[in-house]
Amino acid sequence: MGPCRREIESILSSLKITDILNPRGFRIPNCDKKGFYKRKQCRPSKGRKRGFCWCVDKYGQPLPGFSEKERGDGQYYNSESQ
Repeated sequence: MGPCRREIESILSSLKITDILNPRGFRIPNCDKKGFYKRKQCRPSKGRKRGFCWCVDKYGQPLPGFSEKERGDGQYYNSESQ
């Protein structure tokens, strides 16, 4: 199981324990089929505002030059294959 999938499992386990479902209170990572992080990660949208997005490596570490300051799809996502 990849690191991204492990994070999802941890989040789901904590939700079962607390029995609270508030999608804006936590971030669910975007994983690939092998359980690693996809390059594009985003916070949940709030109403009509898109959540902040940023780029990470397959282990979930933010890539240099890309931060959570970009809202929605940034120009740097165009070359990525998801």
